Amino acid sequence: MKKILLLFLTFTIVFVSKLNADVYAVIVGVEIYDGTVNNLSASVDDAERVYKFFSNITKSENLVILKDKQATKENILYEMDKIFSKAKEDDLVIFYYSGHGAPGLFCPHNINGGASGLRHSEIRAAFKKSKAKTKLCLADACYSGSIVGSKSNTSTTHVTSPGADNVIIFMSSRDSETSLESVNQVTGYFTKHLLLGLSGRADTNSDGVVNAYELYAYVRRNVKNDSQGGQTPVMFGNFDQYLPILKYKK
Repeated sequence: MKKILLLFLTFTIVFVSKLNADVYAVIVGVEIYDGTVNNLSASVDDAERVYKFFSNITKSENLVILKDKQATKENILYEMDKIFSKAKEDDLVIFYYSGHGAPGLFCPHNINGGASGLRHSEIRAAFKKSKAKTKLCLADACYSGSIVGSKSNTSTTHVTSPGADNVIIFMSSRDSETSLESVNQVTGYFTKHLLLGLSGRADTNSDGVVNAYELYAYVRRNVKNDSQGGQTPVMFGNFDQYLPILKYKK
C-alpha cells in the first residue's frame, strides 16, 4: 500500500437511504500484526476517518471500531454479530475493513501467517444473519475483489441485479491487484475517495443524493487515476444501481 492526503469533507450528511433508517457499522483497521506478516502504516488512520464520518450520522452505540490488537478474528465476528443484530429491516449495516488482504480472506491482527484469516464466507454469513435489508461491505485491502471470485477481473466491474436484499460489496481492488496508499500521506486511495464520494463529491446530477452507481463511478475513476491504472475498485451485489446510499445538504 501507499498513502494519500484526505481532503476536508465539505458536506453535512442528513440520513442514509430512508428517513427512518439507522446505520450500524463495524469498522476495522489493522496496521500492527502478530509478527507473521509485515506491518502497515495507514490502515488505522483510515479506520478512524471512517468511524468519524459515520459518527456524524448515527448514534455512537451503533458503531464499533477495532484497531490493531483489538482486531482479532474472534473480536471482529463477535462485534459483527452484536452490532448487526440491533438493526431493523429498514436500517443499513456496514462492515469496513482496512489492512492486509489475501485471496479469499482479510487479515486480522492474529493472522498466524494466514492460518487464522477472516474468510470472506464468514463475513457473508454475518451479513446474512442481520434483519437489515440494506448491507454494505467495504474493504481497502489487497486482492479484496476475490470476495466475488474471478468476476472481478472481467471487463465489467460493476454488476447489479435487483434482489430481496440490497447487498453492496465495494472492494478497493480486483482479485489480482494490490491496494495502494499515497507516498506522502497516511491514507489509502480507496478510502480517501470513498469518503469524499459519500460526502457529496460523487453526486454527479446534483440531486442531493449519492446513489450506488455514482459512488462506484466516482471512486473507480479517481482511484484508477491516482494509481496510474494499477488499482481498479469493484462493486458487486444484488441492488438497483440507483439505490440511494445517503442524502446530504451543503
